[in-house]
Parts: sequence; C-alpha cells; structure tokens
Amino acid sequence: MFAHAVDKKRKERFSPEDFEEIRDECVGSNIGRAARIVGRIYEDAFRDVGISSPQFGLLVALQIDPGSSAGDLAEILGSDPSTVSRNTELLVKRGLIRVEPGEDRRVRTYFLTDAGDQTIQSCVPRWKSAQRTALKQIGRASWRDIRKSLRRLHT
Repeated sequence: MFAHAVDKKRKERFSPEDFEEIRDECVGSNIGRAARIVGRIYEDAFRDVGISSPQFGLLVALQIDPGSSAGDLAEILGSDPSTVSRNTELLVKRGLIRVEPGEDRRVRTYFLTDAGDQTIQSCVPRWKSAQRTALKQIGRASWRDIRKSLRRLHT
C-alpha cells in the first residue's frame, strides 16, 4: 500500500529509504512500541494477582482520589471514559471497587473496597520489582529525561 504512495506536492514515488526513515523516526510508532515492551513487564508482574497494568493504575488513582467519577479517572489516567468504564466494571464485578451515586445522580463515583485495598497493597512490591526491571533496561538517567519530555505532552 505504501509502495504506491505519492506525495501530491512531490509527484514522485517515495523510496525505501523514505519508509526506513518513517519506521526509525516516527514518534507514534516508537513510543507505541516502547509502551508495549514496557507494558509487558508490568503485565507479567500483576498476572498472578489477576489484574492488568491499566487496572492497577485505576486502583492507584482511586487510592489517591477516592470518589472519582469515570470522567475524572479518564482525565487522571489519560484514557477515554469508555475504557475506564470497562475497567471499573470488571473491578466492581471482582469486588475490588464499589460504585456510589455522585452528587448528580447521573454520575457514578468509585471507591476501593477492603479487597481492593488488599489487592493494591499486594501489588506494590510487584510494581517495585517491575519498575526496577524497566529502569534497568531504560537507564535511570535516560528515564528522567524521557519522563520530563513526556510530561510536556500532558501539560
């Protein structure tokens, strides 16, 4: 498909070198690939507990900000409300979080249950181990620079 791509301004075909540059320099592809690789480290850490890395992030968010709505959580996590709703429903079914009506009856708020608190407490040592593994692969100094750059995306 890309082999036939034509830039309307250039009027010539893109070369294999052009596509190598796209592969090597594309911010989206490279960050996405890195996210999948690093994500597997955390997924492996939480597998025995039966939660995913995004679910762990959601539990952490509720530990910090109990009573958050799906919209609040989506903003905190940089996710979309439908993904947050899907994960919250799974965690409600497992008894790790509970739902209460908000001030506006159309808004549901979420809280950790005792089981949710126990789960997140048991996950912290696993998270620390995964964090050490990820930092060892990335390098602490590099991570500081990457983190600083990534923060510019969501400020």
